[in-house]
Amino acid sequence: MQPSAYQKIRPIIGAIISHVLNVPVLTGILLIVFYLNLPEPTINRNQGFLWSMLLLSIIPLSSYFFYIPGKEKNHDKVLHRQRMASFVIMMLSYPIGWLVLHLIDAPGIFITAAINYTCITLGLLIMNVILKYKASGHAAGVAGPIGAMLYLFGLPAVPMIALLPIISWARVRAKGHDFMQTVVGSALSIGITILTFWITGYQPFSGLIK
Repeated sequence: MQPSAYQKIRPIIGAIISHVLNVPVLTGILLIVFYLNLPEPTINRNQGFLWSMLLLSIIPLSSYFFYIPGKEKNHDKVLHRQRMASFVIMMLSYPIGWLVLHLIDAPGIFITAAINYTCITLGLLIMNVILKYKASGHAAGVAGPIGAMLYLFGLPAVPMIALLPIISWARVRAKGHDFMQTVVGSALSIGITILTFWITGYQPFSGLIK
């Protein structure tokens, strides 16, 4: 039996959603939300925001240049190369962001974001490389901002939960992960996010006030 047109296009739709809901883009949106909710007199508000955007969003987004195939014609190898490049760039850029933001005395929320992304990336490294379980980095990248927004703002952030089944469906259809791998990636990210914000002094539903 021939697959339907929808069955043929599902992997493409899944891949597109995965790219739209990628970690650097959602990180940038989260940082903008933090910036807009900081009081105007906050010390180093603009400087902290710009450095955060550069080191937590823009530089990690540069891994998309690795999708340019060059001499490599094998799509799977190009995809693997981009994923590896993305992971390496994040492993370097996030802790550097943490250090830079600390040195310039950036607002605490930006420092906490850098700490959180560093810890999530380390968690995925332990899960995927050491424990050999293929937890979904895409799902983790969506769940982190959702966890942060729910923890800080509560009820207004609840509609964002709808993104979790969307990214789960997308990763399964793009044949990047199975359902449980997206669940594990999401749970890992939300758990680390809640713990990080709590340890750094943010109380549940308190907004950006420590």
